[in-house]
Amino acid sequence: MRAFVLLKPDCLRRGLGGDVERAAVAAGLTIDGRRAVTLSPADVRYLWSEYSDAGHSLTLGFLDRYLTTGPSALLLVSGPDAFEAARRVKREIRSRHADGPFANVVHAAEWPGELARQRDHLLGLDNADPPVSPPRPPGLDFRALVDVPALVAEVWPRIQGVPADPGPHRLDDGAGAVVLGPDRDHTLDSTVTALWHALPGVAPARAVLLALHSGWSGGTPVAVGGRAARQRCLRALREHGIRNCSDQR
Repeated sequence: MRAFVLLKPDCLRRGLGGDVERAAVAAGLTIDGRRAVTLSPADVRYLWSEYSDAGHSLTLGFLDRYLTTGPSALLLVSGPDAFEAARRVKREIRSRHADGPFANVVHAAEWPGELARQRDHLLGLDNADPPVSPPRPPGLDFRALVDVPALVAEVWPRIQGVPADPGPHRLDDGAGAVVLGPDRDHTLDSTVTALWHALPGVAPARAVLLALHSGWSGGTPVAVGGRAARQRCLRALREHGIRNCSDQR
């Protein structure tokens, strides 16, 4: 069976290719070759078909900044159950070297259809009917509300390593807090959309940082205010499907 591990730009920049190759061999994989690739925004949208421009403009904006501004490399591997072995390599390398939400060093496909779609595309092979990944929860089309590339440029320096905590958004003069925790059932866009509605007047950069920091910290105060304001905030979050949120008096 054949699979691949994508060495992302930060992997090459940090000189981690050797670590990935050693992990692949230790996982029982044979390294069949290594190819240089430079991804375009169109490649990003094809490879990660679970995201759409209309519903995931923030996620795609950050992925474009991360993946298309430097060279990557495709590590071709084979062996018994190469698909699962490549996933193990990804998890091991990320656990040792990931340095932020958009700095996770390597990629390997998460399901067989994704493997076929991504491998064929990266190798330049024709696939008349490529599998499409199930869509992830969407959010607002932020392209109509903010300059997404400018927002990404503003936030990018603050999410290298653990995302910066911008501090909670003030609802009124009260002192209690609304705490938001990580939620794998949501995307950056769906979480920022919920915050956009729950935190009146919140700055876009603050909403993005609150969403990213809550995913890494285990729980972040996103708003402070009196009881009535906090209840309105929690109600808006829950109306947008956010469940891991709580009132902290």
